Amino acid sequence: MSFRSLSSLSSGLRWTASGIRPILPLRAIPKVPVRSRPSQFASTSRLFSSSTRRYARYLRFNRERPLDVREWDMGTKILVGMTLGGGVYYVVHLEQVPETGRWRFMDVNPQYETQLAGVARDLLVEEFQGKILPADHPITRHVRRVVTRILEANNLGTLKSSSPRSHVIEIPGEVWGADIEIGRTEAVAPGAGGREWELMVVNDDKIVNAAASYGNVVVFTGILPIAKDEQGLAAILGHEIGHVVARHNSERYSSAKILIAVASLLSLLGLDFGFARLISTLLLELPNSRTQELEADRIGLKLSSRACFDPGAAPAMFTRLGELEKSQGRMGVSFLYTHPSSEQRVRLLEEMLPEAYAIRAATPECASIADNLLAFTDAFASGFGGYGARGRSSWA
Repeated sequence: MSFRSLSSLSSGLRWTASGIRPILPLRAIPKVPVRSRPSQFASTSRLFSSSTRRYARYLRFNRERPLDVREWDMGTKILVGMTLGGGVYYVVHLEQVPETGRWRFMDVNPQYETQLAGVARDLLVEEFQGKILPADHPITRHVRRVVTRILEANNLGTLKSSSPRSHVIEIPGEVWGADIEIGRTEAVAPGAGGREWELMVVNDDKIVNAAASYGNVVVFTGILPIAKDEQGLAAILGHEIGHVVARHNSERYSSAKILIAVASLLSLLGLDFGFARLISTLLLELPNSRTQELEADRIGLKLSSRACFDPGAAPAMFTRLGELEKSQGRMGVSFLYTHPSSEQRVRLLEEMLPEAYAIRAATPECASIADNLLAFTDAFASGFGGYGARGRSSWA
């Protein structure tokens, strides 16, 4: 050991009678009692244990007894009670669509449907005042003939007879008196047991549409080029009448309550109500609307086939409608629309054609209509070298 190291070592020691003792620094060492200033050391020193401290915190459910209702707070009790009550109400009001067997939620009674039918009719008359064609107009007679045939062939009721003219419709070069009846004479609307239907033909070539709600059938003249002929018009009207038969409008009213409830529940869980409403629309409302449209296609094809119209006209009509949709810039993403794509509808209807032709073949009235048409065709074609329907078939 060097002399410098020995001097450094000896400077920290002192000789006493009892031996060598170390010399302590002169700064004072703080004395900390056992129970004094615990927070100072707790904040400046590292804890021995690495486990997280336990602080008092709010717990919605008791971890040991989460199903003990007595441990729940009032908000939890209200939320669980509303959820259970809503679930019971939903299950009690489930029913099957008679024509397809699909389960759905329905809580609209027939009396309320009749009130909705009157309100819907009044709104239609008010909105299209001055554009409704009269009963004696050729277009109205054409549409009325198809509607009557579908209703009577399927035992759904009849169209109301026209009342005296109530206002004048102006068409360039023509003057017609529109026949508008006041009020509904039945206590129950079609779809809920009623058999009294009403027809309005609206002279508007810009609206390519037809609709039916609670027995009110509305046809816009803009849909006639898509229909092309009586067979295509029967496909359109069969679809719209199918909505009434399946009570789709009442189902929409019922589903609206579920959508509001779901959106409210999601908002209680922390989502913005507008965002929750968007989610419920994309995941519930729009898919259900597309399901109803496809269901009306199935029902409508059966209705028009039973009325002896050509089932093959339905997919042909939707093909023309699909071409119009493409020209108007409809995107191919179906989940953003209330209606399925025309391509999907055409595939569905083509798959149903064997069943539809079987329905028409099993209807006795259709056999007589086919025989009369064949006889008329033979008689008409006899003036052109004798090539009737049978002759043309063998000649082709």
